[in-house]
Amino acid sequence: MGLPRPFRDTIALRLALTTLATILFMVLIGTAFTLLNSNLARPPLEHTGLLNEVGVGLRMLDAAPPERRPALADAAGNGDHFVTWFPTLPEPQAGMPVPPGTEPAIDDLRNLLDDPNRDVRIFRTRAMSPNSPLLFHDGHRLPDPRIAAIQLHDGSWAVFTIGERNWGLSRPARHLITIAIALVSIILVTLASTRLLARPIEHFTGAAERFGRDPKAAPIAESGPAELRRAARAFNGMQASVQRFIEDRTQMVAAISHDLRTPITRLRLRAEFVEDEEQRDRMLGDLDQMAEMIEATLAFARDDAASEPPTALDLTSLLESMVDEASDCGHEARYDGPAHRIFQGRPVALRRAFGNLVDNAIKYGGAVEITLGESGDGCQVTIADRGPGIAATDRERVFAPFVRLEGSRNRDTGGTGLGLSIARSIIRGHGGEILLENRPEGGLCVSVTLPG
Repeated sequence: MGLPRPFRDTIALRLALTTLATILFMVLIGTAFTLLNSNLARPPLEHTGLLNEVGVGLRMLDAAPPERRPALADAAGNGDHFVTWFPTLPEPQAGMPVPPGTEPAIDDLRNLLDDPNRDVRIFRTRAMSPNSPLLFHDGHRLPDPRIAAIQLHDGSWAVFTIGERNWGLSRPARHLITIAIALVSIILVTLASTRLLARPIEHFTGAAERFGRDPKAAPIAESGPAELRRAARAFNGMQASVQRFIEDRTQMVAAISHDLRTPITRLRLRAEFVEDEEQRDRMLGDLDQMAEMIEATLAFARDDAASEPPTALDLTSLLESMVDEASDCGHEARYDGPAHRIFQGRPVALRRAFGNLVDNAIKYGGAVEITLGESGDGCQVTIADRGPGIAATDRERVFAPFVRLEGSRNRDTGGTGLGLSIARSIIRGHGGEILLENRPEGGLCVSVTLPG
C-alpha cells in the first residue's frame, strides 16, 4: 500500500516543501538577528562590567563631599559606561515600580555593596519618558541605554548607564543591513529550492526537443515528481509508437520500391524492341523517370542521413565547395561570410540539404548567392537566386513531397518534387528551420537557421 496522496512525491508537495523551507529559513534568520541584537547589542548587566563599575564608583561617591560628586561621577565613566550624580531621583522614575526580571541584577548589586537594604532600581528605557534626564549624557541622548540607579548613604542617587552597542553604525543602518542580509539569504534559498524543482521539468523539455530533432532518440528517464513520471511514461509510449510507425512505413516503401523495380526492368527490356525510335526514347525516358522517383522516394522514407553520427564540421568549407562545384559547371555562384564557422552536425545530410537548395537556385534562377552569418544563438545561411520567385500561397505547399510548381512536369527542370521536402527534414532534424521569401529585386531567398 502506497503513501497517502498528500505525501507522495508530486509537484504540489515539492511546491509546499519549497514554500515551507523558505518560511522556516525566514524565521531562523529573524530569530538569529533578534538573538544577535539582544545578546550582543544589549548583553545582560552581569556581562557588561557595569557591576564592577558600580562597586568602585559608589565607594568613591559615598566618601566624597556633595559638591565634588558631579565631577567625580563624570570622571568615573568611560567610553562604554557613564555615571551621573543626582541629588534626588528625577520624576517620574522616582515612583516607577521595579520592572519584572530585574530582581537578580538588583540582588547582585546589593551583594556587591554588602548592603542588602540598599535602594537599587533598574529601569527599562522603553517605559521611560523620552525627555528623562537619565537618558542624556553631556547633552546627548544615549542610544537605548541600560540604567541602574543606586541611592547613596545621604539619600542622593548615582545613576550608572551603559549604551547599546552599535559597532559604529546607527540603528537605522543596522536595521537596513539586517534586512539586506535576510533578503539575500532568502533569495538564495528560494533560487536553490526552485532550481531543484525545475530540474526534472528541464530534463523532460530537453528530451522532448531531442525527440523533435531525432525520432530515434533514447527514451526519457522516468524520474522526478509523480506527474512528470506519468508524463514521461506517456511520452515514451508515444515515442515508441512513432518509431514503430516510421519503421513500418519504411519497410512498406522499401517493399513497394523493390517490387516495382522488377516490372520496370521488364518494361525497359520490352521498350528496347520497339522499332519506332522516337517512341522507344519516350518510353525509356518515362521508365528512367519512374526509377528515379522510386529511388528518391525510398531515400526520403529511409532518411539514411538520420543515422549519421553528428560531428564538428566547417560550415564555410561545405558551402564554398558547393560554390566551387557550381562555378566549375559554368554557373554563376558566389559565397559571402566568415572564413570559418564550426558547427556540430551531420556532414553528409547537410551537404544533401544545401545541395538540393543550391541546385534549385541554379535550376530556376541561373545563379546562386550564398551568405553565412550569425543569428541569435546560432547561424543563418541564405541561398538567393534570380529566378521568378514563389507566390506567397505556394511557399508552404512546395515543401510537401512530389509538389512541383513547374507546369511542364519535365524531369530535367521539375525534378521529382522531393528536394525541398528532404532539405527541410534534414534542417529540422538539426533543430533548425527553413523559410522562403521573394527578394525585392527579384528572385527567391531561402533562409536556413541552425542552432549552435
